[in-house]
Amino acid sequence: MKKITAPLVTVILPVYNSAAFLRESIDSILNQTYTNFELIAVDDASTDNSLSILKDYAKKFPTKIKVIALKKNLNCGGDACANKALEVANGTYIARMDADDVSDPTRLEKQVAYLESHPSTFLVGSSATVINKAGEKIGDKIEPTSSKEIAASYFTFHPLIHPSVMLRRMTKKGLFAYRIKHNANNDYYTFFSLLCEGEKFANLEEKLLLYRIHGKNDTFVHMKRKFMNTLKVRFEMATQKGYRPSFKALFMTAAQGAIIFTLPESVITQVYFFTKGIKKAAFPTISLRRFAVVK
Repeated sequence: MKKITAPLVTVILPVYNSAAFLRESIDSILNQTYTNFELIAVDDASTDNSLSILKDYAKKFPTKIKVIALKKNLNCGGDACANKALEVANGTYIARMDADDVSDPTRLEKQVAYLESHPSTFLVGSSATVINKAGEKIGDKIEPTSSKEIAASYFTFHPLIHPSVMLRRMTKKGLFAYRIKHNANNDYYTFFSLLCEGEKFANLEEKLLLYRIHGKNDTFVHMKRKFMNTLKVRFEMATQKGYRPSFKALFMTAAQGAIIFTLPESVITQVYFFTKGIKKAAFPTISLRRFAVVK
């Protein structure tokens, strides 16, 4: 009898009312050049037909896809859902994915290769091409690449594109799980904590994700409340976890607060887009052929 081996990578996909983009997201994972993975999707009690779509895929790819259907919405964002998937994950490496984004076909292959060749690095992400609802390019998200640059940036912004990251299932202190402390920003809290505990992060220079902005992204809702969460996280890291922010980082935090607490949320979003190089001006349509759909 042929021995069944566990997949090296578990891709975790939290889903909530994502039917408009869900198929494209799943297809981009199924179309990876790296194939030794499982996909665990967690539906957070969606009210659209997201769960029906997930069940269709699980039926078509029963050895590749597992669906966890929550009966009650956790109301804590995708990280609480991700913990449900982590409870049954088989992979040595964990890749996060969002239900409205698209992964480059070589993403998993390149991130596995990086982690395999850099055993002291806990997590690797990438930069991203930003697209709109129609799949048209509207900008880029370029993140720092080295562990030193990432660590220095953490007090002023989150230098990881969360749906682009792949991390090790084991941390220095045990199995990885998201630390759910706030109603949002728990990925920032979790990764900042791990950074303070000695874990090293990296980002690949390549843009291995199409990061979609469509007007209903959780990231850009209630930004003032979420900024308060980030302030709490930064204060905890500086006072309890040993992180030492630079004078520049403190100044930038004060400037961020002045902007966010003065301007209306609609303007804050536009300021964010501008400072991150994401503009609403017309950009040429990006070809999605490279992110081909599985038939």
